[in-house]
Amino acid sequence: MSETTVSALTEHQAAYVAGLVELAGWLSNNPDAIPQYHGERTINRPLQTNGAVEVFAARHDLDVFYDDWGNASTDVTFGGISFHFYGYADPDGNRDRIYRRFAEEYAAEHDLALVPADGSERS
Repeated sequence: MSETTVSALTEHQAAYVAGLVELAGWLSNNPDAIPQYHGERTINRPLQTNGAVEVFAARHDLDVFYDDWGNASTDVTFGGISFHFYGYADPDGNRDRIYRRFAEEYAAEHDLALVPADGSERS
């Protein structure tokens, strides 16, 4: 890594990169610690919005993929390790859907009923 690249990093980013370099060196000297698997390992990195994924992908000349819900993602792969960057078409709506699903699953597992705070019928 060049000095220019390092100086452009924030202190946190530089520490992260240094940690990865240190980890790679340690793994080289301790191959028994490397997981035995077939296929890629994925590190997920949320970028929150589709726009952020599109900007990131354009900056790194990567393809953007969209799932059935319109959420964007792109991947950067190094050997058997893939960084999966993703965003949402509707970040707030996605968060609400996730919270609702967790609440519904919890209620079902504990024989509880979800009732709207205003007492109205649930849709």
